[in-house]
Amino acid sequence: MVKEFIHAKRSGKRSAGAAQYGYNNSRSSSTASKERAARGQFDFDVINGFRLKEVEFKSPPKKQREAMREQFKKEVRPAFLKYVAEHFPNELRAMGISDAGLATMRKGYSVNGFNVHHKLPIHGGGTNDFKNLIIMPIKPHDELHHEVIDPQIKNQDLNAGVKIKLPWSDDMVWKRPAQAREKLNAAAIVQMAQNRRGR
Repeated sequence: MVKEFIHAKRSGKRSAGAAQYGYNNSRSSSTASKERAARGQFDFDVINGFRLKEVEFKSPPKKQREAMREQFKKEVRPAFLKYVAEHFPNELRAMGISDAGLATMRKGYSVNGFNVHHKLPIHGGGTNDFKNLIIMPIKPHDELHHEVIDPQIKNQDLNAGVKIKLPWSDDMVWKRPAQAREKLNAAAIVQMAQNRRGR
C-alpha cells in the first residue's frame, strides 16, 4: 500500500465550523476495533450521516489520478462551490456557513473549516462528477477516512482493487445526523432504500 493514499491526520486549531458539532480529537480506537475495521467489520452501519456500502476500490494509473486532482483544484472545486452556494444556501447555513462564507463560495473559494469531499476518492476510482462530491466540516470528513476508509485500504494492492465498505451519501451538502454512529436494523435499512427511491 502506497502511503500517499492514506489521509494525513490533521492537528492543531480547528475552526468554529467543525467545533460547533462537538467533535473532538480525543477519540481513540482500541487495537481490536482497528483490526476489525481493517477487515471491513464495523460496529455501525452509518457514520456521520454516511451509510456504509460495499464498493470496488481500485486505483487508476498515477498520471490519470494527478490529472484528475489538478482538474479538481483548478476547475471542479470552484464550480462545485459556486453550484452549492447557488442551489443550497439554506442547507449551507444550517451546516454553519455564514452569509460571508456563502459570498466566498459564490466566487469559487473554500470556507475555512469545511472540505469538499470525494465520496469515492480519486485514488479509489472516484470521479470529479458533482454526484461524487459533498461539502462538509473537516472533522467528520476526516473521520470517514481515518476510521473507515484508511484501515481497509492500508497494505492493500489498490492497483488490483479491493472490496471495501465505503461511507456514502447521496447529498451534496452534509447534514448533521442525530447520532454520529448508528447501527441499523433490517427495517431501517429497507426504509432508507425506499427514501432514496422517493417512496
